[in-house]
Amino acid sequence: MILEFQASLLPVDDGQAFGEPDWMPSPEEVSRERARLERRGVPSLLQGREAPTAAMVAPGETPWAWLIGAALWLIVWPAVISLRVGQGLWSAWLPVWLPALIAALHMLVLAAPVFLAQRDAGRSALRRRFGRVQTLAQMLALEPAEFEVWVGMLFELNGYRVRNTPVSGDHGVDLEVSRPPVVTGLVQCKRYRGTVGERVVREMYGALIHERADRAWIATTGAISRQAREWGSGKPIELWDGQRLVELARRAR
Repeated sequence: MILEFQASLLPVDDGQAFGEPDWMPSPEEVSRERARLERRGVPSLLQGREAPTAAMVAPGETPWAWLIGAALWLIVWPAVISLRVGQGLWSAWLPVWLPALIAALHMLVLAAPVFLAQRDAGRSALRRRFGRVQTLAQMLALEPAEFEVWVGMLFELNGYRVRNTPVSGDHGVDLEVSRPPVVTGLVQCKRYRGTVGERVVREMYGALIHERADRAWIATTGAISRQAREWGSGKPIELWDGQRLVELARRAR
């Protein structure tokens, strides 16, 4: 398994300029990070876009907390009301505001488990999942599909709506993003150790024109050649190399 993963890190001839930058972590370090990520269950979290939901009651168990809460609602609350409106011994000292306060507190107690169960579906959960991958070695330790999900999380944390593109006919585009004023943005994710060359940027620009998009991004764990940056200069394309991704990940935490 480790040998297969190391083999997946080798450069692929898809238009990048070969050559690893000096800041690239070693394959051995990446393999160690992969093992750590698997022990922490990070790949499983990245395989699905939905955040895991909390189970309020395990299957097959009796929901005692909810039964007790329902009993209190049916017994205590009507009793308090009867004390307030009745002619009993205690009705004189019972404040008018006490029944309303008890009702509000009781509803809060009943609603708290629902709130806690839904919390992990929010932005804070997304940030926690995203924060499990922060270093370049950890990014390289992801499989290409996992890296795409991680990059999508980065855009979501920056306020973009993210949609995965179909596997076929995507013109090299992995994600579509939108956030005003960007109606359509195209993202290409490249998880490898090589250097992105000018050809990749040209092809991405062609996809941008073909899809009539507003902006495009190339996010890679590798480097970006000087020729690629010069050709993309002045065009609506942002080029993120591995060092830039580390910086963006730190800001998004």
